[in-house]
Amino acid sequence: MLDLEKLKNPDNFYRCAPFWSWNDNLKEEELLRQITEMHQKGYGGFFMHSRVGLVTEYLSEEWLSLVKKCIEHAKKLNMLAWLYDEDKWPSGFAGGAVALKNPSYRHKFLVLLKEDQVEQEDEVLFGFVHGGEKYIVAKRTMKLGDKWFNGSCYVDLLSKEVTQEFINLTHERYKKYCQEYFGDAMPGIFTDEPTYLRAHYKDIPTLPWTEKLPERFLQKKGYDIKEHFEELFFNVGNYHKVRFDFFDVALEMFIENFTIPYAKWCEENGIMMTGHYMAEDTMRGQIEWIGAAMPHYEYMQLPGVDKLARHLEQTVTMKQVSSVAEQLGKKGVLCETFGTTGQHVSFLHRKWISDWQAVLGITYINPHLSLYSMRGERKRDYPPNLFYQQPWWEDEKFFADYLARISYIAGLGKRDVDVLVLHPISSAWAEYSKFDDSVDKLDILLDKTVKELIANKIDFHFGDEIILSKYVQVENGKIKVGNYSYKVVVLPPLTNLRNTTLKLLQDFINAGGKVVALKDFMFSRFELCMIDGRKCEIPLKEKFISAADLNELVNILKEEVSNYIEVIDKKTGQNAKKIILQSRKLDDGNRIIFLANTDLQREAEITIKIPTDKNVFVADLIDFGVFKIPTLRRENGYVLIDATMYPASSLCLLVSNKELSQNTKNVASGVVFDNNFEYKTGSCEFDIELKNYNVLLLDRIKYEVDRKVVFEDCYCAQVWHNHFYNLPEGTPFKVTYYFEVEKVPSKLFVAIECAENLDRILVNGQPVKFERKSESFSPDQNFLDVNIGKIDITSFVKQGKNEIVISGRKSNNITAPGCHERVKDPKNHRPTEVEAIYLVGSFSLICVDETRFILTEPKKPCHFDITKDGYPFYVGSMSLKSSFEITKESSKRVYIKLNNVSASIAKVFVNGKKATTLFSQPFLADITEYVIEGKNELEIVLTNTLFNLIEANHKADVFDELYRRPQSFIDFENFTSRYMLLPFGLGSYSILTSNV
Repeated sequence: MLDLEKLKNPDNFYRCAPFWSWNDNLKEEELLRQITEMHQKGYGGFFMHSRVGLVTEYLSEEWLSLVKKCIEHAKKLNMLAWLYDEDKWPSGFAGGAVALKNPSYRHKFLVLLKEDQVEQEDEVLFGFVHGGEKYIVAKRTMKLGDKWFNGSCYVDLLSKEVTQEFINLTHERYKKYCQEYFGDAMPGIFTDEPTYLRAHYKDIPTLPWTEKLPERFLQKKGYDIKEHFEELFFNVGNYHKVRFDFFDVALEMFIENFTIPYAKWCEENGIMMTGHYMAEDTMRGQIEWIGAAMPHYEYMQLPGVDKLARHLEQTVTMKQVSSVAEQLGKKGVLCETFGTTGQHVSFLHRKWISDWQAVLGITYINPHLSLYSMRGERKRDYPPNLFYQQPWWEDEKFFADYLARISYIAGLGKRDVDVLVLHPISSAWAEYSKFDDSVDKLDILLDKTVKELIANKIDFHFGDEIILSKYVQVENGKIKVGNYSYKVVVLPPLTNLRNTTLKLLQDFINAGGKVVALKDFMFSRFELCMIDGRKCEIPLKEKFISAADLNELVNILKEEVSNYIEVIDKKTGQNAKKIILQSRKLDDGNRIIFLANTDLQREAEITIKIPTDKNVFVADLIDFGVFKIPTLRRENGYVLIDATMYPASSLCLLVSNKELSQNTKNVASGVVFDNNFEYKTGSCEFDIELKNYNVLLLDRIKYEVDRKVVFEDCYCAQVWHNHFYNLPEGTPFKVTYYFEVEKVPSKLFVAIECAENLDRILVNGQPVKFERKSESFSPDQNFLDVNIGKIDITSFVKQGKNEIVISGRKSNNITAPGCHERVKDPKNHRPTEVEAIYLVGSFSLICVDETRFILTEPKKPCHFDITKDGYPFYVGSMSLKSSFEITKESSKRVYIKLNNVSASIAKVFVNGKKATTLFSQPFLADITEYVIEGKNELEIVLTNTLFNLIEANHKADVFDELYRRPQSFIDFENFTSRYMLLPFGLGSYSILTSNV
């Protein structure tokens, strides 16, 4: 049953809980301040995540005490404080302590070697000649000394003893400190990318291994795997069977020795196991890292996945996890999301990704990443940083409410689904090889199949064969898996089935069920020919319905889906493929239908056709309310709705036998129902006011070490990993920054990272000093971040050429891009950085040649794009004021339309009152209630992001890069001296009227 009050204000379990990056010398005062920030912005919790740059010792008494303090503060605010089980990732090594406990705990794996590739410590298991070349299969044990693992190494998660040691060193320690909050303010613990095979080489094939695997294999499969190593690696003999058996056993051991003990410990202690496994996205990835993804989700109390990069490609990933969670009645589905999308990502891209996820079943959004500190390498930690340092952060609350609402509806009732798609991972096992692309082709076929189903509004669940063997039954002519029953089973292109699955399909067909087998529509290569990896005749295939291609499959399934909803593109008269949807049936028989436009470029003029005789309303999930739909009409047992869905828009429809509203709304969440607007007035002239100081980024330096010039003229990025981070601790360094002034500003600050730890700061030869007055962030002492100190240098600056010199001693724990080492004495650690510094004050900039800028007097820039008119690095908000006159008509609604918006968000004030907040096309809103007869005062406040100031903006292809990572900032092959900048401004506005 739909509770509109709960939809308006969902509880904490549906609200964002970000990865909160604990990445510096942590201070209680600042930690609690940041929790309060999250709470005020509508977040429901946070994950306390050890991250790159951490100074406070992981799992020390101080660490554990701070964790407890944060949980206590979260409880006061009715938030959820989640644990994270590792020092960085992947989970299992307990910050390096596990492998140091016992040499047998170190990670082991098989390697296929030529004779000259054998290392001294390799244990040779078998040798054979293939193609005239001698090969050796050896067990290799990971060496200690890996910086990522704090001088230790990864561990053997195919061993239950190792998992128990990991739990003893991590979970039991947290239990000792915070057990009183388990299952309450501390609901669970996140495991991140555990894997049964960590070692992967470019030219040497590897496979998972552990000491007990041969014995287990012999017990389960009846033969010695060591005698069949050649078939594991090369396509000889009965290789399909050997590989199927091998990965079947390896996965089973991974689940029994890691996933089950971990989940059981969580259950026994009243908390949830959540997080995600490594490489869930493709079958090749699953085979090479975890065996298979879906069987692990059976045991997780809150299964999850991760969604990285600025694209919507991971449909298989999302459907794998949501299928298991819905079938087995899990509390929800977590997704670690937004990571690597870049600093320009604020509201639009997050909505685009989140809407897509909600359709596919994600109910708990875990944003990646909120940084405790942005100093040094930390700001380059797989951006974006989604936290208080962003200029748009003050407006986060309304968006957090929206994300909570779509998460809430994504878990209400039950998905309308009649189709079960059999997951072909066992076929991938049988076909797997490092030497050919069979698995990759199976991946392509599966990806295209599921995307085509989703695009054609045919929802489905995956059926994992292992889970089916435990939870399935044939009932009333349907296949029932846990909580769901299916009318039809689809076999995507595959080559293998388990024997248990074959028997299930036989029973299903005998009971009148339909099995549709999709042919290999691309490669004409794959067809069902094996059971449990063994080639054989399969007479049951004759009873399958054959689909030659995706079109035929879609047409067959349309006839089988009970409540098929059509979305027709008016321009083509065909299915609007970029509009995807989820329909959920509630306990009272009513429905929620959630649609998302996955196109970031094109609006879609559509007609939605819903088979129902009930009432249909729209729920605006941004500016919350439930309304009648002005374009709704009825025809032959269907409700038809005309609408224009703009890029990244969404539409929540409530199908109810009740009258939920008497009010009508024409524009909701980027969707316009009736596009008949009449232009009344508008303007492209504004009185512009900048709300913040301007900024000049200084990242070109002279760099000296021990009084010797190392780089005379270079960019900071050239220094970090080439020199500074490699210096011995305590080495003296000096950095000189240059800038030119045409007119001295009335107020000028310099902002420097870790300024309090420098030996000296000189401005034109005059010493200045930063004195930290608080361990917590304060706008009076800091610029953007708690570790960027702000110093007034107004009286030291002169017309002409100026220089700022910082000198100190190297003290820094960064060792490589995105990597650090432990600090031996955290309490006395006084970090220093060689980073860009920032001039902040009352000035504008003269652009010399796109690589150099000169300070001059402040001015009112052109509102079309202030980055091209004196404010290229500006971070903050600007106010654009205007006025308009209108004659109000009682039968007309009044709208405002913003044109050519280049900003993360736009807030519109009419006659001093906030009328709307806009961040995506069509930038259109109803302002009728705020407009008066005659003259009206208008203010539009635009806000941007950190992109122009701290992104990889010397990377020529930065706008095209979908996956931002630490290496992006030192990509010198694509380096440009120019600054790659995003525009910031507004073209014009229009005042429109409409009958609705």
